[in-house]
Amino acid sequence: MDNLIKNVAIDWRWVGSHVSSGERIKDMAEGSAKEAVLEQLEKAVSIAKLAAKPAISMVKKEITNFGPLSFELEGGINLSSKELSSHLKGASSIYAFLVTIGNELEDTASSYMNSGDHLLGYLLDRIGSFAAESLAENTEKALRNYFAPWHLSVSMRFSPGYCDWPIEEQFKLAGIIDFPKAGVTLTKSCMMIPKKSISAIVGIGPEKLFSKVASPCALCNMKVCDYRRRS
Repeated sequence: MDNLIKNVAIDWRWVGSHVSSGERIKDMAEGSAKEAVLEQLEKAVSIAKLAAKPAISMVKKEITNFGPLSFELEGGINLSSKELSSHLKGASSIYAFLVTIGNELEDTASSYMNSGDHLLGYLLDRIGSFAAESLAENTEKALRNYFAPWHLSVSMRFSPGYCDWPIEEQFKLAGIIDFPKAGVTLTKSCMMIPKKSISAIVGIGPEKLFSKVASPCALCNMKVCDYRRRS
């Protein structure tokens, strides 16, 4: 399993592009203000590359039963989501994984904010969020590439809080995935520490079961979201 994820990394170009797009930097009027923001963004990405400490923890679990509102994993673990159960029906197993970029980038962002450099601190915080998203996205892609030669398909990833999957089921994932291996802890309010962390599951099934890879955001009614996935 370690071999599967050893080459998974953050796509910093993707991160910078999404922060720029999300903050509408390209839409700013040409001039010194836009140049200053772009310069700060470039600086922030450089700082983030040094501060981020990516880590991944992953585990496989067999699916033992599907119900209309939930599905069950080996060990009697029941995950409650109508959307997720429906989407994964036909899969034989799931991979549950956790990605994080560590605490240092978040601490660095707070340090800049506290010292009065609000723009750089803000950009670092945004970069941290997208860096974690990039790591999760590339973990999903790595799983898809890994299983393709065996004629198996991999679903889009789902995280607690997506669609109708209760955020409280984060505790169930914490019982499956080795959170401490990635240096992550879970609070009583389901918040992961470090905050720039993402937990998720994907289903593994026959080649054509998940032939159309789409985003779970297509099932979500929240249309205005900075982290809405397009594909």
